[in-house]
Amino acid sequence: MPNSIAKTIFFSKPMIALEVCAVLAFGFYVGKEVVEKRAIEAQIAAMEADIAKLVHEKDSLGELIRYAETDSFIQQEAREKLNLTAPGESVVVIPDIDSASSPTGAQEASGQSQRSAILGAADAVIWWEYFFDHDQLTPQSDAQYPQ
Repeated sequence: MPNSIAKTIFFSKPMIALEVCAVLAFGFYVGKEVVEKRAIEAQIAAMEADIAKLVHEKDSLGELIRYAETDSFIQQEAREKLNLTAPGESVVVIPDIDSASSPTGAQEASGQSQRSAILGAADAVIWWEYFFDHDQLTPQSDAQYPQ
C-alpha cells in the first residue's frame, strides 16, 4: 500500500506541476552557471592574450634598453642630436638649395623642373670633384648655377 499512496501523490496533477516547476528552476540555474562559466573562460583567454602581448612588448623594450646602453647608440645620438664628433673626424655641411631663397623668386613649374635637373647634374660634378679631384675643388656660388 505505501507504494500506491506514493504513486498517487507523485502522479497527481498538482504534484506534477510542482515537479515541472522544480525541473525548470533547476535547468534555469544550471544554464545560468554554464553561460557565466563561458563568459569567464572568454575573459581568461583575452587576458592570456594580453599577457602574451605585454610579455612580448617587455622583451622588445628590454632589447631597446640594452641597445641604448651600448657605445654605438650613445655615439649615434651624440652625433645626431648634439652635433658632436669623435676625435679625428671632421664635419661636412652641405647647404640646401631651394627656389624660395633664390633672388629670382618663384618660377614656373616647367622652368623649375628643368633648373632642378641642371642643379642635380651640377651637384654630381661637385661631389665628383670633392671625392676624386681634391686639388681642383673650388668653392662655387649660386651665381655659377644656370638660372
